[in-house]
Amino acid sequence: MSAHTPRALRLRIGVGLAAALVLLGGAGLLAWWNTDILGQDRFCGDALPSSDVSAVLGGPGRLAQSGLYEESDPYYSFSCKVQRTSKFVGGDQPLLEAELSFDKADFGLGASRLWKNASASSYFIGGATGAVSQTQAWVLLPTGCAKEVRPASQQAEIPVLKMNLTRGRSNPAALARAALATAQHVAAGLGCTDTNALKMPARLQGPVDDTNPAVLCGMKGFQLPEAALVKGKAEPGTAHVTGRGSRTRVCDIVLQGPGEPRISLAVSDDPAVTKAVRRDETATQGSGRTVTACASGDLYVGVSFNDAYRDVLLDQGKDAYETARSALFTSFQHAAGKDYGCPPTDGE
Repeated sequence: MSAHTPRALRLRIGVGLAAALVLLGGAGLLAWWNTDILGQDRFCGDALPSSDVSAVLGGPGRLAQSGLYEESDPYYSFSCKVQRTSKFVGGDQPLLEAELSFDKADFGLGASRLWKNASASSYFIGGATGAVSQTQAWVLLPTGCAKEVRPASQQAEIPVLKMNLTRGRSNPAALARAALATAQHVAAGLGCTDTNALKMPARLQGPVDDTNPAVLCGMKGFQLPEAALVKGKAEPGTAHVTGRGSRTRVCDIVLQGPGEPRISLAVSDDPAVTKAVRRDETATQGSGRTVTACASGDLYVGVSFNDAYRDVLLDQGKDAYETARSALFTSFQHAAGKDYGCPPTDGE
């Protein structure tokens, strides 16, 4: 403005500029509070790029790391939390949690209170061994790494990267990418040198429809033995099974009866699963988990129940329970063996 500009006009221009600055400042704060502009590039100790986190935690709000624990002395530990925060969106925002855990290799393949509906997950094909749903993912990490051993460790337990999404849902492919990126970071922290074990899967194999009672769980000739059924309490129901693309397949049979009694069946010729289960001395037919040596490699077979089905069987008496459990395992083991070209011997 020149010295000859009228005072009233100068005042109006000054007020206008001040208002514009206020609006720009407000817009900047709005963008800062409700988007990831100028936010972090990586999270969880550089394990996760912000693009991977954003793909999982969709929606408005700003990505914020709400917790990270990563230590290497005297042994390696890892856990991390990332969530959306917003001053404009009410209620709890989506939260992504990742942790290094030690568990049995088949922990996610059977009936579990925390890892439910294994047949509803998508299993990795090619690359790493793992599974993912819209809210959970797990990846088996290499064993025998330099910093794997810890106090009270058990031979049957192997390192696993677990990821859990609460208060939201994600595209499984996006959650799988985040889990793999974190698994690679954690494996490096454990001192693992086998980089081939944690490659990104070529694709995911999800569940398929299974409505043919003559090919229950997608295995020709497999049927529930009569000993496994209880009239009015555990009658034939619906089977849900994953497709044949993955080396690990899971079938959940939801029976008709109070409390939705459920039988979970799993079979795998994935070496990451079979080798780890072989380390477990409790993996026997009596426990519903075995590994059989086949001409083409080992074959894992697992059978487990939820509490509702276990209670139904136990109500019939301990002998009836053992008979049903044994008949069910034997029937599935034989069907899986034939399906994989590895029929069990008479002694198995």
